[in-house]
Amino acid sequence: MKKIITISTILLSLLLVFGSCASKRYTKKGLKLEALGQYSDAADMFYQAVVIKKTNIEAVAGLKRTGQMTLSKKLSDFNQAYNNENDKEAVYYYQDAKNYYDKITGVGIELNFPSFYEEYYNEVKGNYLEDRYYEGSNLLDQEKFSDAETVFREIVKLQENYKDAKDKLITAVNEPKYREGLRLMDSEQFRKAYYVFDEIIKNAGAYKSSYDLKSECLTKGTITISIAEIKNNSSTSGLESVLGSKIISGIQSAGNPFIKLIDNQKSSFVKGNTESSQTKPDAILYCEITKFNYNAGNNKQTEKRGYLRKKVKVLNRETGEYETKTEYEKVKYYEYNMTRTLDMTVTYKLVNGRTNEIYRTNTKTVQTRDDIHYAKFTGDVNNLVPGYWKDVKTSSPEDYISDNQNAITELNNLLNARSQIKDYNTLSGEATDATASVVSEAVIDFVNEN
Repeated sequence: MKKIITISTILLSLLLVFGSCASKRYTKKGLKLEALGQYSDAADMFYQAVVIKKTNIEAVAGLKRTGQMTLSKKLSDFNQAYNNENDKEAVYYYQDAKNYYDKITGVGIELNFPSFYEEYYNEVKGNYLEDRYYEGSNLLDQEKFSDAETVFREIVKLQENYKDAKDKLITAVNEPKYREGLRLMDSEQFRKAYYVFDEIIKNAGAYKSSYDLKSECLTKGTITISIAEIKNNSSTSGLESVLGSKIISGIQSAGNPFIKLIDNQKSSFVKGNTESSQTKPDAILYCEITKFNYNAGNNKQTEKRGYLRKKVKVLNRETGEYETKTEYEKVKYYEYNMTRTLDMTVTYKLVNGRTNEIYRTNTKTVQTRDDIHYAKFTGDVNNLVPGYWKDVKTSSPEDYISDNQNAITELNNLLNARSQIKDYNTLSGEATDATASVVSEAVIDFVNEN
């Protein structure tokens, strides 16, 4: 506990020292800028110094001087705009001055901000808002919605509760969308219209008839899709039920409100529908598994020749002292390579449930595989060095030792590499997942495009 307290104290002391130095640097910059008459920039430097260290008396005094000068200049700009009856400039000059005042007082520096300026501001703001409200209302009457939105956003920002500006802003934003939704419905693009009304409801709630129209679009835009029994032409039994279940899950997980699935094998809707099982679906999905091949692979072993590095002490006859030298003993280790694959081919077809017209069809082959490459050594792996030797007892010009960082790192990666390859169940699951994803995405894309 004592060590923790000591370290914390040291860190705190370092932070205080660095903070104090930074505060002094900002103060020096502020003094230089003040001497040049650049009071606003000087105030920024003093402000940074005070933020870092509030007990910096020189920075506090500098900020009070230059901050007041900066504020006075901003108030002077407001006063001039007010006298010239330039309402917009006056409003924003005042806000700039007030924001600056709040910023400086936020670090404990009190500046002089005469209260009569607020009275002038409220007067000029009232005039400006009245003019803007009249302008925005005219734009709304002329159905210039984008321009009206800009005006009413400004009004609400300046005074949130000004007259019915909020309501008019809602109209300016959502009326064009509402009309677009109606247009899409007239052209029977119900799914696109649904999302338009959904956006309106999220933004504005019960705007006109958005709720009812959204519901109507959902009803008219829904597509019922029957999933026919999957044909399994492979030798792996039960594969069709696994794939069928994953296709259904994939389609449902997309959360598309316009898709209602019918499981043809159960003769009922999968979810959210109480219609008769005799109702003809809008589309039928047919799938056929044409190939499912598993190749377990063989673990190929390759003999490698390297060296075991040893540190030994030898006597230096000239000095009479022992010295440490590195010796290399010839050893063998082994590398292993193995690949395991599973290939799955599926043909799918989406057809019209009433006319048998083919909407789309495709054949997709998915391969899942796993590769392992690793090394094993029964001795001291920490001192194993890659290289090559021709004969364990004699030296050869072909012998070499790769005792360098790159070669050793590469060998260590193999020694620490994964040696367990994925099993059949894992690869099978990945293959059916990928295949189901292809089919379910094709169905979803069809609904989104039509």
